[in-house]
Amino acid sequence: MKSGTYAESLHNAIPGGTSWSQPVTVAAYPGHVVTLRPNPGADRVLHFQGPTTAYIVVEGFILDATAVTYDAVKITYYGVNPGEGAHHIRLKDCEVKNAPYNGILATLGSNDNEFINLNVHDNGTTHFHHGFYIGAEQNLIEGSSIHRNAGWGVHVYSSGAYIAHRNVIRNNRIFDNALVGGYGPGIILSSGTDNVAYNNLIWGNAGGIQVNYGAVNTKVYNNTVYANREDGIAVGDRSQGAVVQNNIVYQNLGPALINDGAGTLQDHNLIDVDPKFVNASAADFRLRVDSPAINVGMTISAVTTDFADIPRPQGGQYDIGAFEYGIIDVTSPPSFPISVP
Repeated sequence: MKSGTYAESLHNAIPGGTSWSQPVTVAAYPGHVVTLRPNPGADRVLHFQGPTTAYIVVEGFILDATAVTYDAVKITYYGVNPGEGAHHIRLKDCEVKNAPYNGILATLGSNDNEFINLNVHDNGTTHFHHGFYIGAEQNLIEGSSIHRNAGWGVHVYSSGAYIAHRNVIRNNRIFDNALVGGYGPGIILSSGTDNVAYNNLIWGNAGGIQVNYGAVNTKVYNNTVYANREDGIAVGDRSQGAVVQNNIVYQNLGPALINDGAGTLQDHNLIDVDPKFVNASAADFRLRVDSPAINVGMTISAVTTDFADIPRPQGGQYDIGAFEYGIIDVTSPPSFPISVP
C-alpha cells in the first residue's frame, strides 16, 4: 500500500501462510506513510482469529484506532475452543495508537506471536486497558516503545488455566504509562510459568515491574527501573521461584525491591545507588565510565547482548542494568519519544 489514510478494518481478512519461511506479508510500500483508520462502527483495526490464521506479517503501518469500539489489534481463537487461536502473527515497524481498550490483545491459545519495533501509545480509557495485554504463550515483545497507555504498559496474565507461559519482553522502552487512575506498573508478569523480562528501560510509570498472581519461575534480568511513582520491582506473595538479577533500581518513589514471594532468588542488583547514567533527564540510561554497575553483574546465559545489541560482557563481568558500558558518543541523544518525571 502507498501513502494515504485508508478507512480499513481488516477483520480476519488476511489469509494465513504455512511457515515463517513462507508467510503472507501485508506491508506499506517502502518510504510511504500508510495509515489504517477504520470508520466508526468497526470493532478493531486488525483482527486475527482461528487456527488457520497463522504466519502473517504486518509491517510498516500506522494503526489508528481512534474510531473503533475495542482494541487496535486482537489475536484470538475461533468459536468456543481457546485451543484454536490464531498464531504466529508478526507485527513489525508499526505504530499502534488511540484504541479505547488495549493497544494489542492476545487471548487464550493465540500463541507464538512477535511484536517487534512497535510504537504503542495512547491506548485505553480506564486502568484496565493496557498497551499490551498478553493472555497466551510464547509471545515476544521486542525493541518497542510503549508509552502513555491508560493502564499497564505490558500486562501478562491469563485467569483460570494460567496459560500465559514463556513470554519474553526484552529491549523495550516502557514509560509514562498508568495515565488513567494512576494505577499500573510498566510490566506485570503474572499467572504463567517461565515468563522473562530483560534489557528493558522502565521509567515514569506508576510502578516498575510486578511479579505476582500465580507466576512461577519468572525471570527479571538486566532491566533499568528508574523514577517510577511507586515500587521499583515488586514480587508478590503469589509468586513462586522468581529470579531477580542484574537490575538497576533507582529513585523510584516507593520501595526499590519488595519480595513477598516464595523461593525468590535475588542478587547482583544495584539498589538505590546512583548508577551514574549518561543523562537520565534525557532518558539516556547508558553508563558513564565511573558507574558502580560496571563489571559487577553475574553471567546470565539467556542475556547475551544488551539493550543496544552490544555483546555481553564487554569487560571481565556482566554489567548491571540494560546497558553494557562501552565507548559512547555522549552527544548523541536518544532517537525515540521521551518524557522523564
